[in-house]
Amino acid sequence: MALTAGAHARPTPAHADKVLDLIDVARALAIAPDVEGVGRIVKIAARRLLGADGVTFVLREGDLVRYADEDAISPLWKGTAFPASACVSGWAMDHRETVVIEDVYADPRVPYDAYRPTFVKSMLMVPVLAAQPVAAIGAYWAVRHAATPRESALLEAIAGFAAAALERAKLERELRSAVALRDELLGLAAHELRTPLTVLNLAVSGVTRALETADVEGARRSTERLQRGAERLARLVEMLLDSTRLAQLEIPLVRERVELGALVARVVARLASAERVRIEAEPGLVGGWDRARLEQIVANLVGNALKFGEDKPVHVSVSSHGGLARLVVADQGAGIAEEDRTRIFQRFERGAAARGVGGLGLGLWIVRQNVEAHGGEIHVESRRGAGTRFTVELPLSA
Repeated sequence: MALTAGAHARPTPAHADKVLDLIDVARALAIAPDVEGVGRIVKIAARRLLGADGVTFVLREGDLVRYADEDAISPLWKGTAFPASACVSGWAMDHRETVVIEDVYADPRVPYDAYRPTFVKSMLMVPVLAAQPVAAIGAYWAVRHAATPRESALLEAIAGFAAAALERAKLERELRSAVALRDELLGLAAHELRTPLTVLNLAVSGVTRALETADVEGARRSTERLQRGAERLARLVEMLLDSTRLAQLEIPLVRERVELGALVARVVARLASAERVRIEAEPGLVGGWDRARLEQIVANLVGNALKFGEDKPVHVSVSSHGGLARLVVADQGAGIAEEDRTRIFQRFERGAAARGVGGLGLGLWIVRQNVEAHGGEIHVESRRGAGTRFTVELPLSA
């Protein structure tokens, strides 16, 4: 079967030819490059096999259905999105059922106003991927026509091939995304690891020179630089490992009783520039949390505040509200642009203020993963030039 569009309804192939045509459809869909390719093949094949006056390929997008492609004697709804609850395609997907409608003006599931400008008098609608429908295929006739069981079976067969094609396209997209993410990770890691390695090399050279000249004070300073460089290198490596394990859901929560205020104080004391941090903590606030992952949350949030807070004081507060513990970290830095406030929680994403500052763009992503693993939420408030405030809310008990 030549899968090319035509302007008018075609003769329906004989039964034997339909079997061969279905095999051609299966072959074509097996190599369809993407969702758009699937839609192009489906619309032409379905119209040809059914002898219909029009066919639409409909995609589910949350609470909407979008008429992604069509092949018909006159325009239908290509490119238009409708509420799924108001469309026959949405009904077919929600109920996982094939729908046969002989008269579109006698069925309450049909949105009459959308159909009046069209040629459509009858239809056949089939969901794609029956277990969890992601699309539908609609066939339409310009005269009253009750689709036969054989016609329904034909369109259901095409829908089955389309389901496999869409699943394959999804897997290929995910694979390409994973490869791109890997390449981005390798590039970022190479760039970020270069700095501490350079510091380590310089510090080793400094120690060597100091030892050669018996310069005890110089050796001490170089050793301190060695230690700081090694600590930064360790933090970067640990962050990379954590991001990988979190993405693969390999880090289970190990809950224990933790006093949040005491934990915050200990974590902050270990950070560089800790003297700029002001802590107000409700005493005795204890919850059932994973201590290590809670430490990551505090270290990343306060560390970011110190990094981007323009050397001004950082305020940290710990309090309880109902059954929640609330951790607030506020700086007085340049703030985060509104368009960046969602993006900064994604892997390898950084706000405009972070440009030119070292980092992998993983810290806030790790924070969000850890917060959500505890059943909590994180929010950000910020105004340009007026600082940023992160609020973490965690259930006190699992």
